[in-house]
Amino acid sequence: MGSQVNTKNDYIIKKITRLLALAEDNSNEHEAQSAFLMAQKLMLKNNIAMDEIQVSDGKRNIEEGQVTTHKRLHWWERKLGIIMANNFRVKNFINWKKNSSRGNRKSAVCFMGYDKDVQLAKEMYLLAYEAITLLSKNFIDGYYKENDIERTQYNTLSIKNSYINGFLSGLEEKFEEQIEQIKAEENALMVLVPKEVEDKFEEEITGKSKSFKIPSISEIQAYQTGYEDGNKIDYTRSTIDEYAEF
Repeated sequence: MGSQVNTKNDYIIKKITRLLALAEDNSNEHEAQSAFLMAQKLMLKNNIAMDEIQVSDGKRNIEEGQVTTHKRLHWWERKLGIIMANNFRVKNFINWKKNSSRGNRKSAVCFMGYDKDVQLAKEMYLLAYEAITLLSKNFIDGYYKENDIERTQYNTLSIKNSYINGFLSGLEEKFEEQIEQIKAEENALMVLVPKEVEDKFEEEITGKSKSFKIPSISEIQAYQTGYEDGNKIDYTRSTIDEYAEF
């Protein structure tokens, strides 16, 4: 019986390895992302840690990946980084960089984890980032057309913050539902951040995070539409490109 289990695990691990290799070598972003997500789903279903997956150099490398440029981050960029870290086996932190000429600090969203986990988290972050940017702009333009209100900086910011608040809530629930569905169907445990990554993060990154304020929801219609968009959108390059055409 034990040998059958080992044989099954070996087969699954080889399949995951092939999917990860396909994702790494594939120039088609949609297919590469699909391969990443399929590999992650197999790992989740079969309770296989990334440590068990064979890679070309025989070991897993822990790396830091910067996702945004150094700048004054919006609250939702920080929140998006946290959501991605909670769902893709990486740790999220902020890298600070002091502007010597002005004396102020700029910051960048970063991840730490095994190389392929970081790569996947970055891919998903950037796709979600583009979706938020495009869809919030589309919604704001439509909101002003449908409602008789003055287009001011204050109104625009209120509508945008409410929409993005909803979008991130919808996105969070989308990930949570996917995890719960897999757990219900396969009785699998959620893939956790590897202990080796946790240890390195605690050793090197502790103290680099800073609290931030999430604005209140002032436009219910904007929040509800954002929630629906964040929950239903397919996060692929082709989908984002379609929205960009509007």
